[in-house]
Amino acid sequence: MTAPKLTHKLSPDFTEGVDRKLLKQVRDRFMLVNADRLDKTLQGLPYRQQDILRVLPLLYQVNHPLLPGYVSRSAPDGVSGYEPDKTTLSIAKTFSQTFRFRRDKRKKAQIFSIFMMGSTGTLAHSEVSDVDLWLCHAPNLTADSLALLDAKAKKIDQWANSLGLELHTFLMDSEKFKSGGATPSMDTESSGSAQHYLLLDEFYRTAILLVGRYPLWWLIPPNMEENYHTITHDLVTKRFVKEAEILDFGSAACIPKNELMGAGLWQLYKGIDSPYKSVLKLLLAEVYAQELPHSISLSQTFKQAVYDDELNVENLDPYVLIYNRLESYLIARKDHKRLDLVRKSFYLKVAKKLSRRPTERKASWQRKTLEKIVKHWAWPDHKFRYLDDRASWKVDQVTHERQEVVTELSNCYRFLSNY
Repeated sequence: MTAPKLTHKLSPDFTEGVDRKLLKQVRDRFMLVNADRLDKTLQGLPYRQQDILRVLPLLYQVNHPLLPGYVSRSAPDGVSGYEPDKTTLSIAKTFSQTFRFRRDKRKKAQIFSIFMMGSTGTLAHSEVSDVDLWLCHAPNLTADSLALLDAKAKKIDQWANSLGLELHTFLMDSEKFKSGGATPSMDTESSGSAQHYLLLDEFYRTAILLVGRYPLWWLIPPNMEENYHTITHDLVTKRFVKEAEILDFGSAACIPKNELMGAGLWQLYKGIDSPYKSVLKLLLAEVYAQELPHSISLSQTFKQAVYDDELNVENLDPYVLIYNRLESYLIARKDHKRLDLVRKSFYLKVAKKLSRRPTERKASWQRKTLEKIVKHWAWPDHKFRYLDDRASWKVDQVTHERQEVVTELSNCYRFLSNY
């Protein structure tokens, strides 16, 4: 008989002092989850796209005319704590056999961290998904330096796109972001400052650290986030953490009411291209609103799970967390019609056709995870076939499904407007 797993929960209590050993355990636990997420991201990509992600830190570590993205030797460079490995250097050699890596270690790094965030590496990610990158830079860059860094990022995005990886890089200053500024501007890829805390909530639960400083947010227990600023100030000023190793975007524990309204407008707009994803996100905004002022954000749920020793990345998947929260909400309200739409939206967003055999020799982790989830739905086989044949739906079927989605989006937005 196999012995049950002993769960080792971490419960730091900063009111009684700071335990450096415990802080390290927390950081190491998040790093382990991060490494697993990054590994799963790479597993789901073709080799060429894997190589792009592996070489990205090197492209920002140095300014070299033989490497993609080069604009000027004066562009900000150097990534905190980064040293390229042999695999990365061998990829760089494919651009030029004469390339030699050299870095003046006396020079301060001007790039603090590189994160992937959003659906990258999640249950809903595929090789055709785009990748959102947060390029976190030093706060003291001049306007000219920022312009050069922005030009370099755009060139690297274009280069990656030419190789089949749709990359969107956002320049981020954590200090300005924390104070309410420096939020990515409103465009087709970003909701802008209208959703500062919702964006941060999504970042904390989806971010994969590619290289550089880790989020200080990891170290603050979920039940102590109301004292976030005091605790983080003490950790840094009393040198319990090394300032050169952390990055602080602030707390996302309290999401203002006006942002939930902004989320409604944004998801209605996004629903034109991604209706099923918008159904999930707009209903999540409704759940947050219904549970205020005691609403627990999904980023806190994610963090609490890691503190509780839940290190299975399938269970920590951002889309699984969203689905579980929506399912609990709708079951409690006995709203089975909306629950069925949420399940359909979730299934279609993940886009693994379970009525058909997997195209790859070995089923992906996404497919296996989806199979476990839908097992509890008791769907008949013909429902899977119907959804999997979505591309062949007739006009009346498309009209029916469209109306169901439009009704749900309208109801959610109406609730938020009235709220």
